[in-house]
Amino acid sequence: MERESTGVTEPIAAGGKVLSRAEATRAAILDAARVVFVRDGYAESSIAVICESAGASVGSLYHHFGGKADVFIALFRRHAQVLSSAATNAVVLARASGELDPVELFVAGARGYLQQCRAEKDLTVLFLYGDGPPGFNALRRAEDSSWVGQNSRLIRAEERRNGRALVHVLTTVCGSAGREVAKAQTAKDTDVLIDDFCDLLRRVAQP
Repeated sequence: MERESTGVTEPIAAGGKVLSRAEATRAAILDAARVVFVRDGYAESSIAVICESAGASVGSLYHHFGGKADVFIALFRRHAQVLSSAATNAVVLARASGELDPVELFVAGARGYLQQCRAEKDLTVLFLYGDGPPGFNALRRAEDSSWVGQNSRLIRAEERRNGRALVHVLTTVCGSAGREVAKAQTAKDTDVLIDDFCDLLRRVAQP
């Protein structure tokens, strides 16, 4: 039986998923917070301004997040997940094309990550250079540690001489590359930087 139209357009996420009202409200608040935090910085950002931009009440923000710090952290986690998914998808595509070499798979993931850093350069710069709530640096370090673990498995660090140290170096290079890519002025500069950093990663990672 066909569903009867209510005449109300349901909110759609970027991936095509139909959002519930609560999910749509959370997404609207995060999208508005992105603009406000990037423009004003964390300390100078106002909950009232975020809510006005989102078309949501202050009570709604507190209901969904708890406060300004929680909004900032939720935005960071969403950004980190987007970057992680970009890297993972790039590795999956490389494997699907027949690539089996761990170094080349790592470089493919790094390229996907760097391209997404550029696509979300406002957030990349915000979370790398901007201020944040108390405890944010510890959260960022925990995210970096998780990233090291993922890279260790991808590059098979346990099979490499000084594998753990190598992965830390490669992960640090990727993070530095993300900073530079996010600050690049033109698409051409971005492409050159990404190519150069991927070549550097490849040289460092080779046995």
